[in-house]
Amino acid sequence: MYTYALSLVGNAAAAEDVIHDAITSVLGSTRLPKELKPYLFRCIRNASMDVHRKNSREPALESVFEVSSVSDPSLGLMADEMLARVSPDERETIVLKLYSGMTFQEIADTRNVSVNTASSWYRRGIDKMRAEHKEEKHG
Repeated sequence: MYTYALSLVGNAAAAEDVIHDAITSVLGSTRLPKELKPYLFRCIRNASMDVHRKNSREPALESVFEVSSVSDPSLGLMADEMLARVSPDERETIVLKLYSGMTFQEIADTRNVSVNTASSWYRRGIDKMRAEHKEEKHG
């Protein structure tokens, strides 16, 4: 959850606040949804959008991977740079899939899109990252 929130808001303190708001929202619900995981991640996404609306200027983004369990900091930096070059939809989907362990159905439920759209965002983003990695290795 933290990595996802951080990837959306780009700030550690704001990511913690977003998670707190999402969990508070879920705990305050009178009815829990059938699928709790996508619902919780959707709450995190909605709270992140609220943060962006409140902040008129874009804050400097913190590394998603420096705070995660990446053994080699240079790999984390490279992953951050590669993720920064894909579209926001692709980046969010990759983070949800790889770092939150969500299925495409859960991602689709979280993002309120079709499973095909979620899998397309993931595939396109990964393809772009692979192509860029090849260019850097051979270029």
